[in-house]
Amino acid sequence: MHKNVLLIIMFSININTATLMEPTSLSKDLYSKIILDGEYIETIDKPDKFLDFEYATRVATPEQISSAIQAWSKQTDRLKVIEYARSHENRPLHAVFITSPKNLSNLDEIKNKISKLSDARTTNDRTAKVLIDELPAIAWMAYSIHGNETSGADAALGIIYHLIASNDTEVINMLDEMVIIIDPVMNPDGRARFAKNLEQYRGTAPNYDDQSLIHTGDWPYGRTNHYYYDLNRDWVYLTQPETQGRVSLINEWKPQILVDAHEMGSQDTFMTGPAREPINKNVDYDLIKWGNVFAQDQGEAFDKRNWRFYTGEWHEDLYPGYSFYVAFKGTLGILYEQSRMAEDGVRRPEGTIQSYKESVHHQYVSTLINLKTLKENSKAMYKDYWDGRKLNISNDSKYANRSYVILPTKNNGRLNVLANKLKAQEIEIYKNNKPISVSNVLKQNGVIEDDYVIPAGSMIIPNKQPEAPLISAILEFDAEIDESVLQEEKQKSIKNGSSLMYDTTAFNFTMMYGLPALTVPQNITKNLDVWSPFQETIEVNKDAVMWAVDGKDDRSVAFAARLMEQSIEVRIIDKDSSLSGHNLSRGSVVVIAMDNPVFKNLHQAVNSTALALDLSVVSIESGFGSEELPDWGGRHFRLLEKPQIAILSHEGFSSYDVGVSWWSLDHHLGIRHSQLNSSLTAYGDLRRYNTIILPSGNPDISDYAKSMLMDWVKQGGTLIANNASSRSIISSNIGNVKNLNKTFENSKTFNIDLMREIYSLEDQIDITNANDNKVNFQIAYPWESSNKTYTKDQLEMRDKWQSLLMPSGAFVATRNDNEHWLTFGTDNILPVLYSNYPILMTGGNSEAVLRIGELIPNSEISENRTINWSQIPAGYDMNVRMSGLVWPEASQRIANSAYLTRERIGKGQIILFSGEPNFRGSARGTNRLWLNAVVYGSGLGTSSRVTP
Repeated sequence: MHKNVLLIIMFSININTATLMEPTSLSKDLYSKIILDGEYIETIDKPDKFLDFEYATRVATPEQISSAIQAWSKQTDRLKVIEYARSHENRPLHAVFITSPKNLSNLDEIKNKISKLSDARTTNDRTAKVLIDELPAIAWMAYSIHGNETSGADAALGIIYHLIASNDTEVINMLDEMVIIIDPVMNPDGRARFAKNLEQYRGTAPNYDDQSLIHTGDWPYGRTNHYYYDLNRDWVYLTQPETQGRVSLINEWKPQILVDAHEMGSQDTFMTGPAREPINKNVDYDLIKWGNVFAQDQGEAFDKRNWRFYTGEWHEDLYPGYSFYVAFKGTLGILYEQSRMAEDGVRRPEGTIQSYKESVHHQYVSTLINLKTLKENSKAMYKDYWDGRKLNISNDSKYANRSYVILPTKNNGRLNVLANKLKAQEIEIYKNNKPISVSNVLKQNGVIEDDYVIPAGSMIIPNKQPEAPLISAILEFDAEIDESVLQEEKQKSIKNGSSLMYDTTAFNFTMMYGLPALTVPQNITKNLDVWSPFQETIEVNKDAVMWAVDGKDDRSVAFAARLMEQSIEVRIIDKDSSLSGHNLSRGSVVVIAMDNPVFKNLHQAVNSTALALDLSVVSIESGFGSEELPDWGGRHFRLLEKPQIAILSHEGFSSYDVGVSWWSLDHHLGIRHSQLNSSLTAYGDLRRYNTIILPSGNPDISDYAKSMLMDWVKQGGTLIANNASSRSIISSNIGNVKNLNKTFENSKTFNIDLMREIYSLEDQIDITNANDNKVNFQIAYPWESSNKTYTKDQLEMRDKWQSLLMPSGAFVATRNDNEHWLTFGTDNILPVLYSNYPILMTGGNSEAVLRIGELIPNSEISENRTINWSQIPAGYDMNVRMSGLVWPEASQRIANSAYLTRERIGKGQIILFSGEPNFRGSARGTNRLWLNAVVYGSGLGTSSRVTP
């Protein structure tokens, strides 16, 4: 009895302890307007049934939204659900088709008619007129691509219900004339992460402070997907499954409008299009016209409800990688940017509190108004669309006499990836079966060649085809920007370092992929075959002495990594070679039977690894290299060491760069690695790893932790740092790499190191008077060949000015050390995407693996010329800018600096990237450098230990 009483007392105490004080008010009470205020079919469940709260007062999870959609698909004949993708965390992504029952039963026929209207090569004006008369309006309404921008998806939930359950005649008539495709949750993994943050930080009383955790979330935040990708920048790069599935379905349906509903800063209001300049010149002007029509109707609806809004301002449309890639295909893109209320609401500067429910209502009303405007203007928009599609293939088009050419390469893997991206956008690509003579060819470095022969096997993309504007947008070397925009941009930059540019100013695929390409001013149509992927040949002879894959192909790095993970000894050839009649590029990977005497079925492991990568393998019968080329027992066949990889992560690091580094290891290599909280460097056992990656960021790493990291390097570790983390390493005064602003006092020393590199080139070697017995008193030293030098004060003044004019994402030319192992698989000149990055300067025993600036021969230059701290030798010009906005002052500032450095520290090494080599998963050229560092660094750049 005593025990029972005690238990009751204890239970009562626990109950009382768990009871929380009631809040003084609820955020839902702040906004009394009803969102779903129509008459609805009673047999269709309301959104509240799938939620544990009143609709639009809190954030619905992806699972709740998915549950509602699936249930509704069984309750109405106005709706059809298509799952177009699965996220990395296996969440479904849905396209919800809503229209009349009649239209719903004829979706395939409608899609076929849209397809016919899109190709003016096979459809004439008469047929087009019939198609336009018959076609319903098509709208794609997409929400919450950033997971922590939640109100859009909640609005979508209400919109779906309203359209399928409303008894309103206006809605029923709308569905007779329209096919509405709702894409309710574009980033379910990010939304789920943020919804979990809300659950973790939700209190009893509403929180209106937009700095609190319930509003911000915590690292890596809900904005991005599983791999921390910003899916809003992936619409043309197509690296993520969410985007790949979505774009495929959008391209099938070719909607007339695509709404992209976002959120922005909490203290803002509501923004929509049209965009202000710069606008990409490949966008049809008719779409700009229609953008104004939709914005006016939307503005009137907001005025009627006394809701504040604005158009344009910071919204520009130069970068083609947003959802507005559809504009290049003839679709009007419409952006919503609603101030972000998270869940409880936010207190604003004027003292009012805006509720989450109101933010949902803004998105909901915007959707209905845009649909109404489309219904009223659909036929006129179809006519403009048809005119645009005709122009794309017309001889009068600006695209009529232009072709893009990607030159042949042994890097079949990279070329196949590019081809797949282009074909996913319905771009027609070809391969020439014979050499083609052309004139006035534009090369990537801006040089025009009067006569040029395109070698057979090149990828040919004629611009004159249905998707001409998109082809130009992503393949032209430079996007045109109005002079007035450039004028304003430079004024802003000089005044306060600000910019009109919202994203990168360079984005062409060939430079992003590091593939040499040409622009040819003619429509190439002869001697072409439809492009097909390269067919790999896997020849694994069990009795061969070794097996090899060519190092030019990016997949060779994965081949080496995956074999080493199976405990197979792997070597790499650091020089071009020829064995058993097979020409092998520098960086080719070889597996030698003699190195693996106890590994059973070695040839099968080689074969299965190559099959998994779809990578050609050749069998080598003899290790004898012809003539002066390497033999298998010499120093050029270098033994690799299995990488044991850790990525430092979390607070202080860029989630974007952490994510893309993580994704690259999973996607390109598929090998084991660990993601570590940066705090672990102070107390963890770093001996488990021989390779540690510091993505870009400014982590708060203690001096003690840094010392532990440096001790690890000295004992044989490979430390790889990107962008801001490189700056952090440099600021710790570890090694001889310096930031530019720390070198002005000793600038001559750095110039001498540069001159040693340049003058060691074969065509710069002076061997005159080599056999003279007398001392030559007329020797000209390179650093003495220019009369113009700058003092420390002058260099500092120039640097302060030039730093205001740094690029915000442009391609610059880099020249590589083509004998260095880090440059395996890269061409001598490599475009790199460059922004306001740390400017790396090498001295002492540090190595500049890539330097900025291409040396262009020019016999008219008779003396050395000075650029800031460095000199350009006589007989040369220097090209820095390749694509995008790079002011001349910025070119001077970064010329001859290093993009990639490597330095020996004790038994280990530090590898620094000035920028972010894995940018958005699409910078294939620089990604190869990074993969080389990760996979080969532990074997090629450190002191190997021999087990006694």
